[in-house]
Amino acid sequence: MSKTNPHTLLITLTLGILTAIGSISIDIYLPAFGVMSAYFKVPIVRIESTITLFLFGMSLGQLFIGPLSDIWGRKTPLRIGLAVYIVCSIACMLTSSFTLLLVLRFLQGLAGSACQVISRALVNDLYKGKNAAHVFTLLQILMGVSPILAPMIGGLLSDASTWKLLFLIMAIVSGIGLLGCLTVLPAGKPANESKVINLQGILAGYKQCIQHASFLNYALVRAVSNSAAFAMITGSPFVFTEVYSLSRQQFGFIFSAFAVGIICAGLINTRLLKYFELKVITKFALIFQLFSGAGMVLVIYFNGPLSLLLTIAFLFLAMLGLILPNTTALYLAALPTVTGSASALIGALSYLSAFLITTILSAFHDHTAYPMILVMWSCTILALSCLLYQNKINLKDSTVNQSAELP
Repeated sequence: MSKTNPHTLLITLTLGILTAIGSISIDIYLPAFGVMSAYFKVPIVRIESTITLFLFGMSLGQLFIGPLSDIWGRKTPLRIGLAVYIVCSIACMLTSSFTLLLVLRFLQGLAGSACQVISRALVNDLYKGKNAAHVFTLLQILMGVSPILAPMIGGLLSDASTWKLLFLIMAIVSGIGLLGCLTVLPAGKPANESKVINLQGILAGYKQCIQHASFLNYALVRAVSNSAAFAMITGSPFVFTEVYSLSRQQFGFIFSAFAVGIICAGLINTRLLKYFELKVITKFALIFQLFSGAGMVLVIYFNGPLSLLLTIAFLFLAMLGLILPNTTALYLAALPTVTGSASALIGALSYLSAFLITTILSAFHDHTAYPMILVMWSCTILALSCLLYQNKINLKDSTVNQSAELP
């Protein structure tokens, strides 16, 4: 595509915007949790449920939209999803009912799921192997701009008179994505000639994914690693503004700094891909997270300084710049024939896992930083276990194949 299409940069930017919409939908209003709590007259923990329901919508929506993109083509479900997302964002800005806000956030998640699942599928339509990992890394870097700018903007607009504008910004960003979809975005995989929804075929595609050990393990690694990030996203407003008494503006800048770490790691990943295999890079990153997670637990236990906790958390989250793009390329490469279903399943797994993690986090809320940090560390342990198990399977298969080739 880069050799024949003069709009490659615009295509990449459009895919980056589509990929970032899910992140923007969460990051931008984190600093406004306190103001929203006062506006809707509910505890701040209830405001966290707007993230939980959004994640559930993102998870559920991808299960349907992914297969539809295999049947109808990529762009039709994407356009519909973006249009509905824009309407829901404006409605969130206008409502004064907390119950309605929860419903709208769920619908916003359903619609926004089209951006996540189809952008991944489009990349896999156009690139393969390490090239796909390279593009996913670039998208990860572009998406990393969102957690940098979004909390900063959220911090500046988190006053009682301006916080609703944050939902207007969501609508504007998705509108730009819709414009790119209508103008520069390639069609990707063509639609089926019949365009008939075959439920049995959809279920067969998911069955193929679930029965493929490599896909399932790499998908779990990515989903659980992603959940560690969502544990930080959901728990950090309370931990840093209530436990450590930081201002909304300070929190916004700190959260932005975390995103800078992910971007820097993503840039490093583009270099590492020239010399190392995807699995090797991912394993190193998870082991690094394992030790840094233990470090965060020790800092809290010994009541260490906030600066040390933030430094270790920065390094922990930075490893996602290595883990997420590489595991995405690994699981999609495992099943090239059902990309839409595969992308949908991993998206659903990621957001369902995040939904479960944020629910657990709320359930164990004890007015300390322990639940957030322990959940993050547990996610790393589980992700590393899945990767090591997959490596064990690969080694066993390799040994069997070598033995079969012997005379």
